[in-house]
Amino acid sequence: MESEYAFAMIREIIVLGSGGGRVVTMKQERRTGGLAFLLDDSIFIIDPGPGSIYHFNQLHLDPFLVKGVLLSHRHPDHYCDAEIYIEAVTRGGNVKQGLLIGSKSVLEPVDEMGYPAISTYHKNLPEVVVSMAPGETIVYDKIKITALKSFHTDLYAIGFRLDDDKRSISYFTDTEFKEEMIRGAESSDLLILSVLRPGNKRLRGHLCIDDAIKIVELLSPRMVLITHFGYKMIRAPPENEAKKITERTGIDTIAAIDGMKITLSKSFESLDSYMKNR
Repeated sequence: MESEYAFAMIREIIVLGSGGGRVVTMKQERRTGGLAFLLDDSIFIIDPGPGSIYHFNQLHLDPFLVKGVLLSHRHPDHYCDAEIYIEAVTRGGNVKQGLLIGSKSVLEPVDEMGYPAISTYHKNLPEVVVSMAPGETIVYDKIKITALKSFHTDLYAIGFRLDDDKRSISYFTDTEFKEEMIRGAESSDLLILSVLRPGNKRLRGHLCIDDAIKIVELLSPRMVLITHFGYKMIRAPPENEAKKITERTGIDTIAAIDGMKITLSKSFESLDSYMKNR
């Protein structure tokens, strides 16, 4: 991939939690910690729900290496632990550094949702704070971040595409399937989909496996990771649902497991080339 930027490298993705939705969040049948992107010498956190910082430390990760906190929308299973990470980034507010990205509903008051998810105090701590809308782009810590369209009950929800020196990773948060959503996620090496339900069991504002198959067919990424599983998906179980995507599309698809570490190869030749501790 040709680029005008001197990019860092995304070395590893760690699944701090593979669960989502109200019931799973309350019962913690799967953790709701979101994702950690490990770069050359820093970490970006995406959608840290309840328990994220606990599981982060249980995996012997250093919270003081976190430099970026990315929040897709204003639902608790996506932002609950964000302020703790912001304090880690800024050393308890003593060092003005780091990045906070959120949808408009996360960082600004919006009519139907009231006050923002992140307090004014915490919004004032990082060096860079950006309220993003679909199609907007920022480069921070040598990573290019693009906001992707989402169709969710939070009308301001966004996904994220992260580009480093060698590859691109697109992450879709909670969303319904509409072809418009794929804009900006083309040519992704790794596609991460939040798939709440199995088969064709759709729920407003979320993906089911049948929807995920359509997205994979449209985007043709090199690899797919599904995560953010609800109550019905956990019982499917997710591994069987991931196989359906592979069989229908011919693209290797894996179901996230709590604590899973995905080591990214430069070439994405096969699952074995970039998976460990599965």
